[in-house]
Amino acid sequence: MSDNNADETTPPPAADDDVTVAVENLEISPSGSKDVPNQPILAEMRQKRSETHSKLRAYEAKRRTAYESKLQSSSLYWRAFRTLMHDSLLETQKADALLRGWTHASEVYEMNMRSVGEWCIDEKGVPVTDAKKKKKIFDAQEASAAVGGIGGGDGAKTFLAAAGYTTEEKCGSMVKSLSNSASNVANQYSDMIKTMNGEVLPELSSLLEQLKSEVVVMEKLGDSIMHELEMTEEEVRSAWLSYYNKAMDFCGSSPSDIKTKQAGARVGAPVDPNAVVHGCIDVWVDEMRYRMAVAFLSSIWEKCSSELSKLFLSMKDAECNRRNRIKELLIKATQRQERLWLGLPGAVNPILKDLIEWPMERKVVEDDVQSSIRARAQSIQRDEAEHKKADDSTVKAAGLTGVNLKDGNFELSSPLVSDLMSRAKVIEKRGTGLMSTWKVTLAIVTEDSFLQLFDLPSSCKLHPGSAPEVAFQNLIPPVVVPSLEGIKGGVKIPSAKTWFDNLAPTESFVLSNCTVSIKDAAAKDPNIFELVEALSGKMMARTRKMQFRAVTREEAMDFVEALKKSK
Repeated sequence: MSDNNADETTPPPAADDDVTVAVENLEISPSGSKDVPNQPILAEMRQKRSETHSKLRAYEAKRRTAYESKLQSSSLYWRAFRTLMHDSLLETQKADALLRGWTHASEVYEMNMRSVGEWCIDEKGVPVTDAKKKKKIFDAQEASAAVGGIGGGDGAKTFLAAAGYTTEEKCGSMVKSLSNSASNVANQYSDMIKTMNGEVLPELSSLLEQLKSEVVVMEKLGDSIMHELEMTEEEVRSAWLSYYNKAMDFCGSSPSDIKTKQAGARVGAPVDPNAVVHGCIDVWVDEMRYRMAVAFLSSIWEKCSSELSKLFLSMKDAECNRRNRIKELLIKATQRQERLWLGLPGAVNPILKDLIEWPMERKVVEDDVQSSIRARAQSIQRDEAEHKKADDSTVKAAGLTGVNLKDGNFELSSPLVSDLMSRAKVIEKRGTGLMSTWKVTLAIVTEDSFLQLFDLPSSCKLHPGSAPEVAFQNLIPPVVVPSLEGIKGGVKIPSAKTWFDNLAPTESFVLSNCTVSIKDAAAKDPNIFELVEALSGKMMARTRKMQFRAVTREEAMDFVEALKKSK
């Protein structure tokens, strides 16, 4: 029926357009009372609630069994990866330290052999490598050559003995040949040191720094993903515990007790630390949060699994590249040492042979990496089993003992199709203040006689009359999980708790404490209805008012009827 037809069939009001027609709190059936609802209806509600509760218990028990197995497997695999990354880093550090130490030893040997070839040797036969001391020796040699003998004054007594050897070089070629060989050895070592410092060590250092950076990023990413999975599971368990406690409280309460709880739901009610909304005793809110927590966990698990797969593949690629690069650098260093130590092939050839025969085909390396990870995972598992405490037995969560896991073989549906919800609609609301404006809101009437209002985000472009499912989806933020790009870019990952910020009702009305009234059909805006809630206080009774506006009067009257039936 249109607004014009309503004006034609309804007589004009006795007062002005703001006059409202009061609607009584609750329609009392002949077999019930205001305090105790109709018994057959109550029995049907309890039966429906019991069936839903049993299904959810079975679902949660089955879900936890499956998820704990998946999470344990992923955690074990990730820890094995971490140990492999640490060992890879340690192996690279050892290779870098080994070649640097080798190069340093060669530098020391080269300096000493050059000093020997230059006759820079003190009276004790120790090569002199200090530049200032070597200059004194060279000056002493020149002075000795000038006087034609060993003597040259008392001032250079310490070094003259060694310096004088050069003047006796004419006495035999054996000493000179030995001195030349020392210089040749020094030159060979110098060439080898240039190769190490110019070609091997810089690349090895760069590889080490790159590996350190990659290990830090991979560890941070992997730990973040595992932490996100664990925290999300904790959020699901917290949501389950909140729902279970509230459901058991309602199941064990009499109708009069339930009404008493509803009457004091907003004022003077004790604060439940597990409650979704403090002061709200509506079971549907907790059930809705549990269902959405499971949905959130499913999305998190799917995206985190994808990120873990990419991380494992990236790590395998990095490990394969690292091993290839280390092989090339070690071969280059060893070949240079082989040229230096050509006279000692027995000490070099076995090492070179082993390095050259080291298989580096992609498939072989991947199988080796996979085998290494598996062996490390088994080692970690055995170690944890040996050190596991006797009191570490698994404790069943609340309400999950004695359930049939087969009953949990179903997909958890949207909260908007829950048996605990009776009506959902996108309408407009407005407070009674002078500055109050109309805002689009998702209004949900639950079987426990509550009206829950959800303010839609400012980015939401919905209007009154939109589909409730579309409006509810706008309350759900996008799922963001740790990723390699996010870790490198410093993106802050929202926690599981903040993901549910928009899923908490903005306003909550206890309908049994409310009076609903609707504008007269001939009023200026006949689609407006008003809800007045009586709030009990310690000092005096108070009320809270809220106006609502539907698209048409028919929708307004239909929603008013739903509110009256739910009281």
